[in-house]
Amino acid sequence: MSVPMTAGAPAIPKDVEQYLVGVAAFSPAEVGSLEAGKVIAKVVPGGVDTEVMAVAAVKIRATRKQTVSYYGQMVTYVDGEVTTAFGRFSNPPVINDVTAMALDAGDVSHLKSCQPRDCDLRLGGAGLTKVRAAVDWKGPDPAGQVNALLRESAVDYVAAYLKNGDAALITYDNTERPVSLEEQWLGLLSASKYFQQASPALRDYLAQYPRRPLPGAKDILYWVNEKYTGLKPVISIVHSVIYDAPGQPDRTVIVQKQLYASHYYDGSLALVVAIEAPDGGVPVTYLIYGNRSRGDMMKGGFGGLKRKIAADQVRKAAIQTLETMRTVLEKPAR
Repeated sequence: MSVPMTAGAPAIPKDVEQYLVGVAAFSPAEVGSLEAGKVIAKVVPGGVDTEVMAVAAVKIRATRKQTVSYYGQMVTYVDGEVTTAFGRFSNPPVINDVTAMALDAGDVSHLKSCQPRDCDLRLGGAGLTKVRAAVDWKGPDPAGQVNALLRESAVDYVAAYLKNGDAALITYDNTERPVSLEEQWLGLLSASKYFQQASPALRDYLAQYPRRPLPGAKDILYWVNEKYTGLKPVISIVHSVIYDAPGQPDRTVIVQKQLYASHYYDGSLALVVAIEAPDGGVPVTYLIYGNRSRGDMMKGGFGGLKRKIAADQVRKAAIQTLETMRTVLEKPAR
């Protein structure tokens, strides 16, 4: 099924149209609205009851290089409201990479009493037992001690991942049902059929990381602290890859693989594809964004209310991200 076009209008790249209509199941009218500058977005049912996926797309009147650069700036931007702290890891990682990483005061207080299999905070492996035993809870600065241990653990964890890849991913043991992040990641990867279609070389690179290099790929490992209304602050560690495939000068693929989250998430895989196309001799970029996440917040409960909240959250976040990008990049230069 083709998207109806007006006379003289540029054609949406075929692979963009095929994905949005044939895979993401947007209507031809919705895909056609991209040409009017609208962001289209929807939530797609996940393969398991703990999964939710959001898909969004927008056409931006800017070059692919400008679009990818600004997306990178948005990821690192600390606005003090949603994103409260951000940092990149060196290779090898060092403690100075995480000087601003800190747990919320409520999480520190909760740590004092929580136990393995009965804790709201996710540290993984022996982390919880180690922290609780090492901290002098009656001392003058237990929060400082907790955060020092958190930072050391983060550096050690990323160093192990850089060396061993998925084998270093931890298992959350804060509830009665342990969650293996390696199993969750492999499940997300297997379910993301579009990843294989959009960039098989990048998918294989991540699946085998760090055993084989990939020409044109740039690895960025970072941590971020985010706080959304009504939710607990979340510290996440992410492996991002920016990939310019040799022989495909019109596109850039960005993937973001979550390695750790202090709350809610069992795993997350975000994929961004930026494809440049001509429009009346002027370059434009079609941006496709997909985020597949798993976690305890995605479970049913309360008549599916928690899952609906999670779905609404990821959809709104996708729309806001793409609308902001379009608005900023299309703003006339002063």
